[in-house]
Amino acid sequence: MTAELETGEPVTVTEAAKLLGVHPNTVRNRIKSGHIPATKVLTPYGEAFAIPRAHIEEALQAPPYQPLPNPSQIRGRVPGGSNDLLSPDDGRNGGVGRGDVTLPSPTVGNLTTVVKEIIAPLAALNERQVGELRELHAAMRQQAEELGRERGRREAAEQEVERLRRAQRARPWWVRLFLA
Repeated sequence: MTAELETGEPVTVTEAAKLLGVHPNTVRNRIKSGHIPATKVLTPYGEAFAIPRAHIEEALQAPPYQPLPNPSQIRGRVPGGSNDLLSPDDGRNGGVGRGDVTLPSPTVGNLTTVVKEIIAPLAALNERQVGELRELHAAMRQQAEELGRERGRREAAEQEVERLRRAQRARPWWVRLFLA
């Protein structure tokens, strides 16, 4: 352990960044992702992270990144097909590749089959959705017609109310007061 890490006091984000040789935002991101354990403490200036020195030592010894998988280990399948999209280059399939990964040689027949296998379910889905949209359109048209009828009834009722108000106002005040 270095002399700076021997004391047991926790360090701040800035101190941890200096010890790790990274930017303070990198330390904050590693805390948020859980790679560096820390606790929030209340300081006179607000909340701050307190990082135990032992965890800084662990972070110094940990690898900085996770290696990506080897491309020869990545396998894919053609939708609905049985051939590997990526396969190790054994020189037998005549594919076009680089290194240890080879893509199968495309032929018009293979591509046509694949395209048909992809398009067939999409066409069926499209037809179903078009049918559903037509049904929704018909239902909306019926609702619009019903709303039009309701609007006509409401306007007729409003006109009748207005006619009754005018008729009420046409009588003299003393009739409205004593005979109402």
